[in-house]
Amino acid sequence: MVKQIIGGVVTLVIGGTVYGVSQSNVVSNFAKNTGQSQQQAQQYVNNIKQSDLQSFSQIGQNLVTDGNTVLQDKASIDCVNYTYKWVTDSLTCYGGAMQLEAMGNDEIALGNCYQALDTNLGNSANSKITECISDSDTLENDYKLPIAAAVLDQNTITTMSNTTAYNKSVLQAALQSKQ
Repeated sequence: MVKQIIGGVVTLVIGGTVYGVSQSNVVSNFAKNTGQSQQQAQQYVNNIKQSDLQSFSQIGQNLVTDGNTVLQDKASIDCVNYTYKWVTDSLTCYGGAMQLEAMGNDEIALGNCYQALDTNLGNSANSKITECISDSDTLENDYKLPIAAAVLDQNTITTMSNTTAYNKSVLQAALQSKQ
């Protein structure tokens, strides 16, 4: 939850704890997380519309919903009676199904972690933030799986990856503000 903006610092309440998040830290973290230049990262962050920002709870709900959809899609895969277009010599049907299951479960795990950030976590807020950052890394790795490239177009993967990296960058900046 954004409380107020003071000079390039946004005051956020995460897990019931107040953090002063510097936009320059968010940009720097985003550049590191995506491999973009500082200028590209600054442009990306500047182009985020206020209307596009959501609470961690809302982001979490969306991830849980998406994860459940991926798991439903995975459950409908029939490797015995059907050959899928995405099956190759290096990506078997069963391998792709396992990757989809991992991706769905990882989206749900990150979604649940984000939802917890909108509760009062007391002294465990920093550890929950660290957990969400780790879960973000796991999901980011899922976007590099062969199944992701096979079932999603590159623009979708880039958008999902950038969104995950941005949210992770905000959480990293929150932790940096307490150091």
